[in-house]
Amino acid sequence: MQIISIEQESSWKLFHQVPHLVYKNDPNWIAPLESDIRNIFDPQMNTSWKAGTGKCFVLLDEKGLPAGRIAAFIDHAANQLQQNPIGGIGFFECVDRLDFALALFAHAEAYLAGLGAKIVEGPVNFGEREKFWGLLVRGFEPPLYQENYHPAYYLRFFLEAGYQPYEQILTYSGFSKNIPFERFASISKRQKERYPLHVQSMDYNILDKFATDFAEVYNASFAVFEHFHPVSPDLIRNMMLQARPIADTHIAAIVYHDEHPAGFIALYPDINPLLRHAKGKLNWWTVPVFLLKKRFTRTYNAKGLGFGIHPTYQSKGIFAILMDFLCSKRNVRRYPRMFLAGIRAHNQAIRSIYEKMDVQVDRIHISLRKALVAGITITPNPFTEPY
Repeated sequence: MQIISIEQESSWKLFHQVPHLVYKNDPNWIAPLESDIRNIFDPQMNTSWKAGTGKCFVLLDEKGLPAGRIAAFIDHAANQLQQNPIGGIGFFECVDRLDFALALFAHAEAYLAGLGAKIVEGPVNFGEREKFWGLLVRGFEPPLYQENYHPAYYLRFFLEAGYQPYEQILTYSGFSKNIPFERFASISKRQKERYPLHVQSMDYNILDKFATDFAEVYNASFAVFEHFHPVSPDLIRNMMLQARPIADTHIAAIVYHDEHPAGFIALYPDINPLLRHAKGKLNWWTVPVFLLKKRFTRTYNAKGLGFGIHPTYQSKGIFAILMDFLCSKRNVRRYPRMFLAGIRAHNQAIRSIYEKMDVQVDRIHISLRKALVAGITITPNPFTEPY
């Protein structure tokens, strides 16, 4: 066996080949777009590279063929807030051979230790948590766009390598017709009469303002959580521009109290079913097929990107107003099933809100951690759902 680092285009091709070997007999798997993954490791596209570094590796088997891959990365800016620097591993894929998996983990861990990491967490993304995050352990169904999908044996690999489950990420889903939108509409009407509240749907004509206000609410909402990393308006703006080809302005909005942003919700159409034929590649023939499918597709699943309420306005009925906006007749018809933004299992505040919507935990991802230095104790966050 041999492990090589990704240094040129030919080795990127090997990196992308690995999952096609792993999932060749799995009808549920939909290949993630290679361009989406490449963007994560492009410093021009991913702001995490400003204060971070990383590498991708491919394992070649005894015949010189790709049989496994892994990425390792560290964000030095985020680690300034940590007692022990944390490195990340992600985009791990491996055929069902434990020796290959252990070799990949050991190689990535040695690389991260050389960069100062004392703890490794994986499988995670180098950047935003809303995509390519966590190991799938429940809900082995066709993945949503930019959602991790894995074979069940990966959990055994991580445990054998000395990783321990650290955090659950829950994805709730439900049928739009079952959401109690009449109750939300009534509460929304009452709160708008009581307070100076109004809703602004996402509008690319005021992109800079929308991105600034979105970032303000996001940062205020999530600053209390461990490992919080503030987002900039530029980051939100770039994300919105990248999402423009698939964005639907009817399912993303900000609520304002007077002119102050008080809450946001953002979902997007799940385009993964339209991409199955592409096998991860957008080219001269897969793009026209995608556009043709998109033209004639009338209903989609909706996938949550984010949801937050500014602490200053949490008693103003912001959630009901957002749900009243989301549950229009048009949206219920176009998005018969909604997958809400993934949340950490110990976030009881958001879980209690979700559970008012007649939705259930549909799939579970977990992150796992391993100490690279003796004497470090890893205390998992509470796990609330069986898997």
